[in-house]
Amino acid sequence: MFIVNFKLDLKKVVVISIFIAIIVATIVEFSSTPYTSVNSSIEAYDYILNDENYTSILDEVHNNIDANIGKTIKLSGFVFRMPDFKENFIVCGRNTISNNEDKVAGFLCKYDESSKLLDNEWIEITGVITKGDYNGQMPVINIGSLEKITAPANTFVTNHLEKGKTE
Repeated sequence: MFIVNFKLDLKKVVVISIFIAIIVATIVEFSSTPYTSVNSSIEAYDYILNDENYTSILDEVHNNIDANIGKTIKLSGFVFRMPDFKENFIVCGRNTISNNEDKVAGFLCKYDESSKLLDNEWIEITGVITKGDYNGQMPVINIGSLEKITAPANTFVTNHLEKGKTE
């Protein structure tokens, strides 16, 4: 028979336990944060809309809905609603000139907290393109993040369909 007799020093056990807890907490904290979020300023989107490409990307996505499902998008615009929109739907749109008329061009968006947004309030959104239905099939952006912003100096975007047209 083999017998081991040892004496525990309670102070040393407490110090070692605290030290091990700190190490475990540090490992858990850093392992739960994905590596890509360490530098969150680098974000990749399939589409980032700006004043110059806004209507051409809008046109591309609307004309090729199925090819764009699941793609990520980032854009800014103002909140626009039609009276017949379903709950939680808005348009994130911009002003454009088409056939000498001021029109709203934008994406239909689904956002669970859309009731908290004011009409004409400027927002910057990121989301994923899906397919929806509003007077026919159309792309719908499921908003992943939304930030309220200040309206730009120029609220109009270039209509790529009007470029090169002579009057």
